[in-house]
Amino acid sequence: MSLRTEKIKEVVGKIREARRYWDAHRNKAARRERELALELYSELTEEEKKEIPEKLRVWLRYRSEKYFGEERTSPGQRGSQSKKLAKTKKKAHAPRHSIASRRINSPVGSLVLLSSRKGISGLYFSDRIERSTLPEGNDKDRFLNQAEEELGEYFRGERTSFEVSLDPKGSEFQRDAWRQLLPIPYGETISYCEQARRMGDFRAVRAVGTANGANPISIIIPCHRVIGKNGSLTGFGGGLDRKEKLLRLEGLLLDLFG
Repeated sequence: MSLRTEKIKEVVGKIREARRYWDAHRNKAARRERELALELYSELTEEEKKEIPEKLRVWLRYRSEKYFGEERTSPGQRGSQSKKLAKTKKKAHAPRHSIASRRINSPVGSLVLLSSRKGISGLYFSDRIERSTLPEGNDKDRFLNQAEEELGEYFRGERTSFEVSLDPKGSEFQRDAWRQLLPIPYGETISYCEQARRMGDFRAVRAVGTANGANPISIIIPCHRVIGKNGSLTGFGGGLDRKEKLLRLEGLLLDLFG
């Protein structure tokens, strides 16, 4: 047996072991085996990865992230417990410089748009922002009107970039992180490690992830296009299901989930 075949066989074995533990509700053991499998998987070439059965690759890189990532749940807990966690999750407050708001519908749920005197100051999933902090609506606000029109085109597949003026507020490091998100092309992704490298410090991966999590203008500033180095979806302020839907909308993951 060649070294290449042995490597692939080892990864497949670890993935299957992790799934067996998961099916048996042995979460700690499943998490341990999954981490080992991810480490081994990251060492394979692209050609070697393709030799792993698709079902196993999907489970390792995407589906298992929903259970072992930041928003993980266990069998039998996806109902009442997940709802309980959603209720206790701290909601964002509208940026203080926002002067107008608007709620719009979208394929990923209800969205709340916020504008300042200079541009769009916020775009939040409506279940992730405190309603009492929202400014009043304004049907004539030019930034809200432009953003709503461009978002409609984006969700219909007619737009791949946004032109509306943006006015996000944050620390210097946060603003730098958000600037690095804007050039990521529609339908493409980079890793948190790559984003940190572009910012000049490849070691700042965790800080970059935190800054992305504080992004006040979801979708338009595309933090959903940043994924884990190993290909996992990892965290997203709007929830991993929404991140998956956005990437699918842009033509990614279709080979895995289509």
